[in-house]
Amino acid sequence: MTAWFELLDGLVENVAAARERLLRSAPHYVYVLCRADGTPFYVGKGVRHRCFHHEAEARNTDRLTHKLNLLRAMHRRGEAVGYCIDSSYPTEQEAHARERHLIALFGRHDQRRGPLTNQTDGGEGASNPSEESRERRRQSLWGEAEDEERRAANLWFRTLCEVKSVPVKPLSRFKPERLHANRTDFAMSPRQAAALAASAVANHVLLQPGAVVPRLMSVDGIAMAIENGVGRDILSSGMATVADPTVGAETLALTEAGLGFIVSALGNDVLEDAGVLLPELG
Repeated sequence: MTAWFELLDGLVENVAAARERLLRSAPHYVYVLCRADGTPFYVGKGVRHRCFHHEAEARNTDRLTHKLNLLRAMHRRGEAVGYCIDSSYPTEQEAHARERHLIALFGRHDQRRGPLTNQTDGGEGASNPSEESRERRRQSLWGEAEDEERRAANLWFRTLCEVKSVPVKPLSRFKPERLHANRTDFAMSPRQAAALAASAVANHVLLQPGAVVPRLMSVDGIAMAIENGVGRDILSSGMATVADPTVGAETLALTEAGLGFIVSALGNDVLEDAGVLLPELG
């Protein structure tokens, strides 16, 4: 039996019922967002109507995260989000402790321990972080960022760099040359897939047939680009075609075959966690 079955059984409600429950709650509460079958996919701590903001963000922004992409996929198939107001407390510290407990209990998808799209262990920081904290979050794109979306990208880049040796270089260290197909019958490779996926993450591009992936990207304030050799290999293999031929700043249109190879080479889970692939709903 899954860890959440007994805990959430009978407690998942629709928006109207959840709003009514919040009227009787203490200021700081812990909530769980659920699929139609009762599977939890996000645990949060909130005040006022915070728990309802996720659906609005999925509808009204282009941000790419695993959580928002899952909400968009649910909306497209007409699946309503279930809300569980798990508990409420007079202090934020108590709510943070419960949030951490539930995330650990249910398990994070990015750690392959459960279904949650959370990409932190919860309970970090204050509800109103200082300007110093906000600036630290804005400035850190490669290290242990505090912001959830940035941390997802950081972990993704680190995984690719360690495992796949991503062929992306700082512009200060090489001169981009024109990208063109220079071979025929050339096979797609994980190296090509990693280069395109890395740019998609850095540039917040959702991977789908025809998606336009820039050659250029910025990481930690450093201008980088897909290197010449692998860029030509991508075109030679048919993984992508040239959308904009501006030398050094080309954009590449992902082919259907190219998308299939990227998913098979890198895996749905990693791409979904990074926010660049829509989840497949079961």
